[in-house]
Amino acid sequence: MGGRVIGIVAAVVLSTMHYEGDVGAAGGDYQSVDVVVPQGTVEIEIAHSDGSDVTILDWGAWGPDGFRGWGGGLTDNAIIGVAQSSRCYLPGAIPAGTWTIEIGKANLETAGGHYAIDVTCRDAGTLPVLPHASYVAPVLEQTRRWYKGDFHVHSIQSGDATATFDQIITLARSRGLDFANISDHNTVAQHALLAAIQPDHPDFLFLRGAEITTYSGHGNAVGIHDYVDHRLGNNGRTVTNIIDDVAAQGGVFIVNHPVLDLGTACIGCMWNHVADTPWDKVTGLEIITGNYNISIFAFVPRALALWDMELDAGHRLAAIGGSDDHTAGMNETSTGSPIGSPTTLVLADNLSEGAIVDALKHGRTIVDLQGPDAPTLDFTLANGTTTAEIGDEVDGLNHYAFPVHVVGGNGTKVELWRDGASIESREVTSDDFTTVFDEDPHGSERWRIQLDQYDQPIVITSHIYTVAGISADGCGCRSTPANSAIVLAASVLLVLRRRRAT
Repeated sequence: MGGRVIGIVAAVVLSTMHYEGDVGAAGGDYQSVDVVVPQGTVEIEIAHSDGSDVTILDWGAWGPDGFRGWGGGLTDNAIIGVAQSSRCYLPGAIPAGTWTIEIGKANLETAGGHYAIDVTCRDAGTLPVLPHASYVAPVLEQTRRWYKGDFHVHSIQSGDATATFDQIITLARSRGLDFANISDHNTVAQHALLAAIQPDHPDFLFLRGAEITTYSGHGNAVGIHDYVDHRLGNNGRTVTNIIDDVAAQGGVFIVNHPVLDLGTACIGCMWNHVADTPWDKVTGLEIITGNYNISIFAFVPRALALWDMELDAGHRLAAIGGSDDHTAGMNETSTGSPIGSPTTLVLADNLSEGAIVDALKHGRTIVDLQGPDAPTLDFTLANGTTTAEIGDEVDGLNHYAFPVHVVGGNGTKVELWRDGASIESREVTSDDFTTVFDEDPHGSERWRIQLDQYDQPIVITSHIYTVAGISADGCGCRSTPANSAIVLAASVLLVLRRRRAT
């Protein structure tokens, strides 16, 4: 047996194995290769190749005890160890027996492809050990307010990303964000690393997430703790299975960049499961992803059309924006979009993962399409003894008054939208602007506010839902004094207080 020295660690090689074979276009999107790991193994190194400039293969590993990591198209060798693994892979015990290298057929030539795998098993680890910790749910602030964040951020634990956690938090803080969902591709390797550094950042919250990346659509899981199997079609796995598994962990599922079709430049980015998605189980949809100047013309109109189509069908989806940043804003080109561009605001009871997830479930979101420096707005519904916030449902009212407050939006236009159509707009004439839209009910309706600049949206809210002519019992909204003038004044004051706290 040979040996090698890494730093001060001498590792004895227990076994070396070579595997190669064809990857056929038929037979589904995944192909498995079984490898044998001997007793006493402390670290496995897997070198892999697709042997082609055209073929793109993805790579992951499963042990006898389950999932150990997914590097996707990362060409680096995968190292899986007891104390430390390489990026995208989970550390932990290395049981002897049959392990599986999973090959994803990301892009194949007509004739198929060919793989080559070399597996080396050692009796000692060779990687520097990083701090890991068990997750302890932090509550960083007790205030109920609008928190600013980004639900679509990649770290170096994604095979195609370079951003370190330090770079992510430095950029996010500089942009005034309160939280970020670290949504690395098909792995949860980032979670224990984030748990170790979270106590050092008492004013910024990392959410546990993953981008569940398939070859026919991507979606963010927010608030999960374990890997969710992304392998659609493998053993009959469906989109419903994925979304149910996210919910079973207490998390929520967001459809990412649903109309982004870039071919091999972004494999599977477009959501091709509109027809077979259980939309009643989906929490949100990205109405904008990434660079505003590109998205506002190329993607946002079609994303909004899909959003409204599913809302028309009765599915309540929160509006979400995500940067899809992979570099923490480093060396961004003109098409890049750093963390916080766009920004999603969430009305949560406190700054914690649980409160953010709960707010998403209730649809309490606003999207600043350009980023955190966009004008701020809020709106409520007020009538008699009833006020409602974004995400609420109100029933039994015979008239609706919608107080709207815009800060920093002088020269823009504020619009009231009903059921996917703009029904009234007004010029914003100051940087501290308040107006009230008055409407009568016409049955079950949904209402949102949009702020436009140069005839393009820059801020879009999620909805308040109304049902006319039904008892108000159990409407889920908040009561205020009966006099309607007091209600309107109180609503405006409530908006002002929230905005100062943001």
